Parts: sequence; C-alpha cells; structure tokens
Amino acid sequence: MPLRNYRQKTTGKTVKGVTTVLGILSKPALLFWAYKQGMGNFERLMTIFAELGKSRDLKYMIEPIIKDFQTTPLYEKRDKAADAGTLGHTFIENHFKGLPDPSTEGLPEDVVKKAEGCYLTALDWEKSNSVKVLHSEVPLTSEIYPYGGTIDHIIRGNLTPKGMVDILDIKTGKDIYLEAKLQVRSYKALWDEHHPDLPVAGFHILRLGETGEFTHKYFPNLDNKYFEIFLACLDITEKLSQLGERL
Repeated sequence: MPLRNYRQKTTGKTVKGVTTVLGILSKPALLFWAYKQGMGNFERLMTIFAELGKSRDLKYMIEPIIKDFQTTPLYEKRDKAADAGTLGHTFIENHFKGLPDPSTEGLPEDVVKKAEGCYLTALDWEKSNSVKVLHSEVPLTSEIYPYGGTIDHIIRGNLTPKGMVDILDIKTGKDIYLEAKLQVRSYKALWDEHHPDLPVAGFHILRLGETGEFTHKYFPNLDNKYFEIFLACLDITEKLSQLGERL
C-alpha cells in the first residue's frame, strides 16, 4: 500500500498514519527472526571453514564466500522469505477489487503454487461466510484525534449484524500479533467517526504465511482498551515530535 498523507480538514494539520504510530511498539518476533538468520549464517560459515581445513589456497577460497554472505542484506532476505504470502496477498486483494490476477511470470514454481493454494483457501472462506466487499482501501483522517489510516476492506458477511459493517484486514507473516488488533481497532474509530449511521461491529484478520498457509481470525468486538493502547502510542509519538526526537 502506498504511503499516504493524512490531513485534517478542520486544522489543516498533517497527521501520522496508524502504522507509523504503531511503529513505536517493540517487535520481539522480528528480533528473534533476525537472531536466527545471523546464527544460521554463522553456523554455515563455520561448516565451510571446517571443510576447507588447511588448504594452501584458503585465502582465495574464503574471499568469494565472505562476499556472498555480504551481498544479501538482512531485510532483503526477510522480504524474499515472504514471497509466497505476499503474492497470495496480491491475488486476494485483486480479487476483492475486481482486478485481474497478478502476473506470475518469472517467479519460482513452488512460490506460485503456495500462493495459489492460499488464494483458493481464501476464496473458500469468502464463499462459506457470504462475504461481500463494500469498499476497499478507504483512506480516512480523524478530526477528533491527530491520526489517519487506510482500511483494507469494509465488508458484510453472515456474521455481520444488521445495519453494521465489519473490517477486513489482510496480513502476511508467521502469526497475527497484538499490533494487528490495535490497528483494526483504531480503524473502527476512524470509520465510526465518518459513518456513525453504519458503525463497525467486528473484525476479520486474514493471515497469509510464507509457505502458503491461511489463517482467519474473527473478533466480534475488541475491547475499548485496545483503542486506549493505540491512543497511548499516539500520545508518545506526538510528544516525541514536539521534542524533535524519534526512536
């Protein structure tokens, strides 16, 4: 999703987006993943050195190995690992928006198969829950609080109470983390502020894993404390901005 500028109409002030605000939260899962990548590379390197032994050409054999280890930045590797989930995400997003399937030309066959499997599972979920997408990529800015956000999808389904809507958010990764719940709860406040006659009832979060797994979690409601946590994060980011500081 492209970066957006959120500006309040009443004040003319540019405000931060939801994902920027939540960026102050700790990401322990990402740190553990980075640690595993580092240890994996270290163990591989030690194995190679052990096999090389006391070769007289050791210096010339080591140099290209070191170069190979240095050419793939950590987060580039992270993004590559998520290719199947990311492609599956694009399949589903295009479907919900009525767009053609994304091109898979040049992509590894195993990645495409995993992404397509994930996509088909999502279609089964959509059909079994009678999901109807009403709006996609809805950018909203609050006039009450200094933040904005873009909602993935506003939907109705067989679990949606009459006269209300649900929020659908799609994630890639290994799990559905606290941040995802804080994010959709902050979206509810945005939507309800602009559409008080059609408020948000529940929340659907779809998770697409890097190996093609599909997970759906439904929250018929999220306690207001989730929104209070989001507002606390917003308050911290605002105070840091006023001080000219950042994490």
